[in-house]
Amino acid sequence: MSKEKTCKVCGRIITDEKNKTGLCPKHQKEGINILGGVGIGAGALLIGLKKYGPKIASAAIKIIKR
Repeated sequence: MSKEKTCKVCGRIITDEKNKTGLCPKHQKEGINILGGVGIGAGALLIGLKKYGPKIASAAIKIIKR
């Protein structure tokens, strides 16, 4: 007897036997969109740190020395 899978968020029954996420298609798509946005934001942050990091670090060192 196989246990009926349900979505972890909304409780919808999942009929796809190969679904390993435990989320219905609607919530899988939302999760992918959220992760994509976070990835883009993290990339922009890293680019900003690469460009402005040395200036920020040198200013912080000057403030600490005072």
